Amino acid sequence: MLGPAPILDFDGTIAVLAVDWTELRRKLGVRSLDDLWGADGADWDLVTRAEVGAAATAEPVAATIRSLDTVTAFAVLTNNSEFAVREFLRRFDGLASRLAGVVGRETLGGSKRNPERFRIGFERCVALTAAARAQGPVVYVGDARYELELAADLGAGALDVGKIGVRVS
Repeated sequence: MLGPAPILDFDGTIAVLAVDWTELRRKLGVRSLDDLWGADGADWDLVTRAEVGAAATAEPVAATIRSLDTVTAFAVLTNNSEFAVREFLRRFDGLASRLAGVVGRETLGGSKRNPERFRIGFERCVALTAAARAQGPVVYVGDARYELELAADLGAGALDVGKIGVRVS
């Protein structure tokens, strides 16, 4: 289903971060975390600390974790901090050893909701997984419609995380 080397979103796809996003946005005085781009780095530090703290105890998305047992490698493309992804995967040796790379907020330098930022991050993930994928198709797994549409527009097989493990008769 995922192929040998998929690209996945993080929060809601691999892990469920228990961050009170509403309270965090209130504390930062923003409607959306996207409003922080171009702002003081201290605000992002607060977001990163919240994400890393949540990642240390985050519940895994069980169907995704089971499906990742079948892949050779994978990459993560996320709006979350790369540090949070690595903190979460640190708890799962088998997964951490197959991680080809993470393209998160720090590398993207903007929201992956922006089609150009998504494309740049996606292409980097494709390159990171190319050897493990060989000539196989690129598969992107996520939980948000916009990212699935952007991945499909770039030629990937786009799979909603909610469909992992669902059998089609």
